[in-house]
Amino acid sequence: MTNPNIPRSEEPAGELAFPFPSLGGEDLQAYNTLVSTLYRCLHDNTGFQPFFDAFQHRFKAMQGGILGLTSNPQRMVYGWTFGYPEGFEEWYINSDLPERDEALTRFVRLPPRQFDSFLRGDTSRTVFDVLAPESQTRVWAEQVGMGDSAGMLATRENGTNVVFIANRHKEFGPYTTDELLQMNLLAPHIENAVALHLKLYETRSDNENLAMALNHVKKPLIVFNALGNIAQANDAALTLMESSSSLSITGSERLQSADRRITRQLQDAITTCIVHSHKGILSPQTVFTSRGHERIAVCLTPLIAESAENNGVLAELFCFDTSLEPDQQRLQALFQCTPAEAAVAADLAQGLSASDVADRKQISIHTARQHIKNLLAKNGYRKQTELVSMLVRALG
Repeated sequence: MTNPNIPRSEEPAGELAFPFPSLGGEDLQAYNTLVSTLYRCLHDNTGFQPFFDAFQHRFKAMQGGILGLTSNPQRMVYGWTFGYPEGFEEWYINSDLPERDEALTRFVRLPPRQFDSFLRGDTSRTVFDVLAPESQTRVWAEQVGMGDSAGMLATRENGTNVVFIANRHKEFGPYTTDELLQMNLLAPHIENAVALHLKLYETRSDNENLAMALNHVKKPLIVFNALGNIAQANDAALTLMESSSSLSITGSERLQSADRRITRQLQDAITTCIVHSHKGILSPQTVFTSRGHERIAVCLTPLIAESAENNGVLAELFCFDTSLEPDQQRLQALFQCTPAEAAVAADLAQGLSASDVADRKQISIHTARQHIKNLLAKNGYRKQTELVSMLVRALG
């Protein structure tokens, strides 16, 4: 049964008229627990996970999180998530799904501090009555058995929309109007906690001391904070960017390439590393940008601090002249590989994919992939991204 005060239009517009609920007994105790857990997240190094755990238990949510999204295009730039399978966030960040995610698009358009859901307590419908027939959100909903999705716009600041989202499995039915009303009591607290958390991320790092530390290292280094903004770039990195013109720093303290496609790859890789830092994963990412014979490899590694608000990403910049052949003998010695494998390794270190290697070497894609598998196995790497990062460092 739906509440007559809740508008039934598919697209949210203007303030939604939710009555103010009264809480008592177990509901009041659960609400107080959620609020105290939420604010306690500001004092330890576990991010928002304790709040997510309590929210999941209270509202039977299966997955979701707090996501920072740019506009035009809508891209994820940082976030804290719960309930998704391993590797999902990395896949999601590096796809174009955020631009076509109907739930995120819906919740970004809401007034601040206002929860809404697809079904709004209507048990006569399913999410498939609301989602577009050919949408990727519909495909995901079918795969995971999603029954409803609730969310709110937590804050909008400096061109970034921060959205809280919580999906629910179909076995629990849609979020009820009473549950949405209880979520709306939490909404201003979620807004406050997110705003405070973002300020902590922006202010807790000592940039002056960081600059002094980075400038002791002569190779080009950049450190990003947990919002994906540049906390500090050392003199070597600034000099390289000035001379190369293929990389630069925007007015909003983000790293960009002269190629918009590469800029997007950079931002996706930085965001992936930020998500990995929250999970304690040190998996590196490497992005290549080039102009003429010059190619710069940006090797990104998650930084995991004692306190989560000091997490971030370290970028090492390596400049190569693509007109010069990589030292394959050095690669053979360092990576215990055959001449054929070293030749493939040299191509990987210049940013080529397996299919690029196959075309360049005039070999089958199967052979190229087998050489890469051999390189991974001989050197103890699980992912090609780890191998490429080490190849770049070896040649740089």
